[in-house]
Amino acid sequence: MQGGSSGGQRSQRVTISDLARRLDISKASVSYALNGRSGVSEETRQRVLSLAAELGFHPNSAAVALSASRTRTIGIVIARDPALISTEAFYMRTLVGIEQYLNEVDSSLLLRLTGEQGQDLDVLRRWSRQGRVDGFILFDEHNDDPRIPLLKELGVPCVVVSSNAPDDGVGRLISSPEQTVRLLVGHLEELGHKEIAHVSGPFTFVHEQLRVKLLKEHAEARGIRVTHLEGNYQYADGAALTRKLLKSKKRPTALVLGNDLMAVAALRVAVELGTAVPDELSIIAWDDSPLCELALPGITAVDQQTMERGRMAADLLFRIAAGESGLHWETPSGVLRVRDSTAPA
Repeated sequence: MQGGSSGGQRSQRVTISDLARRLDISKASVSYALNGRSGVSEETRQRVLSLAAELGFHPNSAAVALSASRTRTIGIVIARDPALISTEAFYMRTLVGIEQYLNEVDSSLLLRLTGEQGQDLDVLRRWSRQGRVDGFILFDEHNDDPRIPLLKELGVPCVVVSSNAPDDGVGRLISSPEQTVRLLVGHLEELGHKEIAHVSGPFTFVHEQLRVKLLKEHAEARGIRVTHLEGNYQYADGAALTRKLLKSKKRPTALVLGNDLMAVAALRVAVELGTAVPDELSIIAWDDSPLCELALPGITAVDQQTMERGRMAADLLFRIAAGESGLHWETPSGVLRVRDSTAPA
C-alpha cells in the first residue's frame, strides 16, 4: 500500500510544470513529448512518458483545457495594416500554425484586423464582455502595452507572443532573439564583415528594442560597427532605406533586414544601383520564407519556426484557460539558412 504522503500527492492534479521541474527540462519539451511531436529526443520522450505514468498525469491535457472552455474559440486582434498582414510571412505562417492546432482539437479562431489608433482595444473589450472567446493571443507588444492590463481587468486569459518575460501574471510565449543575434553576427564575423547596417521594424515594439540592443552588443564585442535604421516591415520602406544606405559615403558591406519583404526589396535595389550581391553586399533576413528561397540569389535568413510557435501559443492559451500553472513557455531557437546572398566581405 502507498503511504499517506504519496497518496496525498497523487490526489493533486499534476501539471506540465511539475513534470518539467522534476526532469529539469522546459515545459515546451514536455509538451512535445506528451503530444508526440518532434522537437525532443526519443530518450527525453520516454523519460517524460514514464514520469507522467508514475504520477498519474494524463497526456490529453489539451482535451481537459477544451472541456473547461466556454466557446472553444481563440481571439486574435491585430492592429496593423491588412495589406502588410497578407504579405508578411511572420503573421501568415504563425496563423497557419495556430489553425493547424485548432483544427486538430476541433476549435475555432476569431480574427480581426483593425487600424492602429486604438481600435483593437474596443474589439478586445467587446468580445470579452460578449463572451465570444476563451482568451486572446497578442502580438507586437509595446512598452506599457494597454491591452494587457485591460484583459487582466476583464478577467480574460491571454498569451503574449513577445521577447519580454516580466512576472505580470499573464501567459507569455517567449522568443528571445539572443540566439538569433549570435547566429547572424557569428556568420557575418566568419565572412569578415566589419561594417553592417540593420534595418529593423518599428522601435515601439518590445522585440525590436531587444533585437537592436543585442545586435549592437554582440557586434561591438567582435569589433563590428552597426548602423541602425527604423523601418516598418513594408517592401517600400526596405527599398527606400537600402537606397539611402547604398548611396551614403560610408556604405556597409552587409545588410540585416527585419523581415523577408524588406530583404527582397534590398536585393532589388542593390541590383538597380549596380551593387553586386553577394560580392559587394551581403544580405540577411531576420525571418525566413519562400520569398527568401525563391529570390535570385537566394537570401540567407533565420528560420524562426513560426508555425510551431503558433501551435505553442494556442496550446498554452487553452491550458491557461483551464487553470494550469506555468505561464511562460520558451520557443525553440531559430535556425540560420545560409544561401547565396552572403559571402566574404
